[in-house]
Amino acid sequence: MKFTLKKFNSFFLLAWLLTTACESTQDKDYVLISGSITNTESSYITVKNDNYSYDIDLNEDGSFSDTLRLGRGFYLFYSGRERTNIYLDQGFDIDLSVDQPMFDETLSFNGEGKGTNINNYLASKARLDEELTVDFQTLFSKDESDFITTLEAWDSKMKEQLESSKIQDQGFIELEKRNLSYEYQTQFINYEYYHQFATKDFDFKASADFKKYLTEIDTNNESDFNSLRSYKSLLKNYFGSMIRQGQISEAFGAIKNINSSTIQQGLLPGFVYDVEAGNENAEAIYNGIVSISTDSATIAKLTEKIEKIRNLEVGMPSPSFTYQSVEGETVSLKDLRGKYLYIDVWATWCGPCLREIPALKQLENDYHNEAIEFVSISIDEKKDFEKWQNMVADKELKGIQLFADSDWKSEFVKAYAIDGIPRFIIIDPEGNIIDPNAPRPSDPQTRTIFNNLTVKS
Repeated sequence: MKFTLKKFNSFFLLAWLLTTACESTQDKDYVLISGSITNTESSYITVKNDNYSYDIDLNEDGSFSDTLRLGRGFYLFYSGRERTNIYLDQGFDIDLSVDQPMFDETLSFNGEGKGTNINNYLASKARLDEELTVDFQTLFSKDESDFITTLEAWDSKMKEQLESSKIQDQGFIELEKRNLSYEYQTQFINYEYYHQFATKDFDFKASADFKKYLTEIDTNNESDFNSLRSYKSLLKNYFGSMIRQGQISEAFGAIKNINSSTIQQGLLPGFVYDVEAGNENAEAIYNGIVSISTDSATIAKLTEKIEKIRNLEVGMPSPSFTYQSVEGETVSLKDLRGKYLYIDVWATWCGPCLREIPALKQLENDYHNEAIEFVSISIDEKKDFEKWQNMVADKELKGIQLFADSDWKSEFVKAYAIDGIPRFIIIDPEGNIIDPNAPRPSDPQTRTIFNNLTVKS
């Protein structure tokens, strides 16, 4: 057969077309993400997980487009203070739209790009979860029978939604089935502890029948620990429950027996917050963490924290402060001698802090004739000084309103080893510590303490 130049050119063209066609169907090694966010005050969005974080600038009209190089898995998508779960993989082509004020209700993934069905399922799941999940107080106030019924109904509807999603990616389906199972188990683990707080019955213990729902937990699934926040949360709550019940040595003994060092080291930071003033088990938890941790920086930071806590025993002189009041005056701890002090460390951006305000105002009203002074110390950043002033005025906050000089780095905050707010502290008329980590205003125990103090005065 004669191989002419014409035939050669035809053969070359065919080979080029086949090569091009093959390349066009191969998965890309990146994610295309684009979309628009309307009515937002933010100038960027963020995609992140424990090992990855990337900011994407928004155009003036709220549109955006970018390329992400990342691994397959779940990520958090942030827009301002709103966030949602998304699932990404190389080759995905994501086009989303959302109206910021109605974030969950309007989030939609558009077109037919790869990954669209999966992420629309996740958006629908979030809406269904919000619809089915009652608020904390209502859910955990339920007795065991009603709680089980509620959780089983939630689990059933979540599974039905997954089955009807028409997602073809079987890897995702299997991952999501485990995800739902972990979320379900976590609620049962939390029930006893959360029920105590929801009902104020701190002697409550779950029955033996209820504990049957706490099926055996696999603590060695490193793959799920790295890819599923629900599994990581399950283990943190599982061991955290043991620690809260005073089973310190059992909890850390079990963690030591986990085969995966990744899981061991990944769990420990979650227990650092339990090493706090007022916790009678703080030393034991500290010892448990440092006996396992291989992170010298964490050990050093935690050691510094426990040393501060050792100086916050009942009866010890309180660390001092000198801060500016909302009226512009300088107020120090020494200036407030002669009365019991109920100190609230808070910030305008802190949701739990704001939820305590009605109860705090009621306490102030009920005990205004007693020898108790209410002091609120804001740890807002200096740039938010005016925002703090306006909130004090708008919410008609009473008591002594002070603004810390260096937010979290303020000496009083550091001296009390505060790493979470709201934080309440009670100090006696001589400036000595009564409780370095007092109950919140909404806790009935606070009134019991106050009543005992007023009797003494």
